[in-house]
Amino acid sequence: MPTADEFWRVAAQVASERGGLVVGFAKGSEQPELGSALDNVLGFAPQSPVRVTGLSDWADWVEQVEAFYHLRPDWGRGKRGVADANYYRVKFDEFDASTNSASSTSFRTSSPFSTAFDIPSFGGYAAPLSGFQGVTFWPRLLARGIDIAIHYLASLLAAFLFVLILAVSAGGRPPAWVLQRLSQTHFATFVAGLLGLFAYQVACTSIHGSTLGKLLLSMQVIQDDGSPCRLKSAIIRELGYFVDAMFFGVVGYFAMREDPEQKRHGDRWADTIVCKRALVPSASKRGGMQFALGLLLGIAADIALMMTGLLIQMNS
Repeated sequence: MPTADEFWRVAAQVASERGGLVVGFAKGSEQPELGSALDNVLGFAPQSPVRVTGLSDWADWVEQVEAFYHLRPDWGRGKRGVADANYYRVKFDEFDASTNSASSTSFRTSSPFSTAFDIPSFGGYAAPLSGFQGVTFWPRLLARGIDIAIHYLASLLAAFLFVLILAVSAGGRPPAWVLQRLSQTHFATFVAGLLGLFAYQVACTSIHGSTLGKLLLSMQVIQDDGSPCRLKSAIIRELGYFVDAMFFGVVGYFAMREDPEQKRHGDRWADTIVCKRALVPSASKRGGMQFALGLLLGIAADIALMMTGLLIQMNS
């Protein structure tokens, strides 16, 4: 846990960048009045008078959590709060010189109901996750459907190539028992299909940030700080998809509905967000060559894994 001095030094920077701090009170507890002073802010006694200036909301609280995290990652991400609590905006009457580099800090005017579009950048630090607007569930489901169709076509191509190779090696036509065995549903090909789709998603996302489905719908996966999606994050978020896809996607749907940035579990675990390409920082956008490379590698890996599954099925 940080000391009071450490906390207020960081809180002063967060407050100056965001136009104040946000505090939350559980419903049913005593609520502060506008203009009243608080003797406790986020578990610390204020070093200068702190007054309630207006109402706020849960999204504003989440943005503040991310702001603290990006300034001091070693403190941990912090509590995301609850959506049905009451949130208030507070401001400092003045800053003590020991808590800030300047003897006083002026605050920019901020709407009580801040959104993801009015958060300034943290000079010298990574931008907070809340600086980007996440894409909602249904467009992402459509993009996933397009990618599954691509995977299905790759599987058909893999089966065709596999049978063609067998035919050439057999001098014309594969033995009937081989075709009979390949026509049956087998656990090996099921697992190979899952791994192939996994490889396709990871390759496209880590190299370009978009699968074909996401690119057609103008989406891109980026890190919370606006940088391109990393390989490790692409793997984590795709592993998380197997959780989010449970019960026909209901798990992911409710996770996104409860998150102001439309994150499913996989995005939270990987520190990624899916946003419109128009909102992606120019430095993080990838060109057509990188997309083509990611798509080709993804489809090639999908086909290779499916052919491996067919080989296992034929010999089992």
